[in-house]
Amino acid sequence: MAPAAPAIPSTAAQHDRRDRILAAATDMLSAGGEDALQMKDLSQRAGVSVATLYRYFPAKDHVLLGILVSRYSAAIARVTAEVPRGGTARERVTNHLLREFRAQQREPRVTAALSRVISETRRSYGEVIEQVERLHLRMLEHVAGAGKPISSEQQQLLPVVQAIFGAATRRWLAGVNSPERARFEIRAGCRLLDLADAAVAEDLTLAVLPVSPAQHPPG
Repeated sequence: MAPAAPAIPSTAAQHDRRDRILAAATDMLSAGGEDALQMKDLSQRAGVSVATLYRYFPAKDHVLLGILVSRYSAAIARVTAEVPRGGTARERVTNHLLREFRAQQREPRVTAALSRVISETRRSYGEVIEQVERLHLRMLEHVAGAGKPISSEQQQLLPVVQAIFGAATRRWLAGVNSPERARFEIRAGCRLLDLADAAVAEDLTLAVLPVSPAQHPPG
């Protein structure tokens, strides 16, 4: 059975309580990782009752997803107030994602918990996960276009770049990637943004064509 839906704060006091919970949870994750994030301890650290905590966050995954939404919402406000560095969409997105990766490296325990929840969480949290991914994509679209609309082809490519960034981060967290290798994969993924519009359109057309028997790998 899926946990109950989280309550949505509507007053300033309720928003303050929710923000305190998320701030305390982030501190607990940073100090001890996801295992240290226990709901009873979190209620005490945030200065709220256990009942209040569960009203806003019925399960630990809701807390982690709440941190993600809060972080990306704040990041969008910050990034849209800046002038992205770089002369091309590739350069701007590369610079942004490398900066994002540096931030992840500074708090690996928090990054590990948030990466886990965004990639392994049950389907019942799908709406919130989609919200997080949309927020990140909106930020990348702003950076790619330096605040101006991007082409439809770039819109098709950015989710692929986003997926490569997420995979590089997860491999780094798992110890498969060194930081240097992760940065290489991020840079290489961003080079997709240099593809000609015609090449992107061709791949989109081929993607919807049926696969002939000759194209199937031998089984």
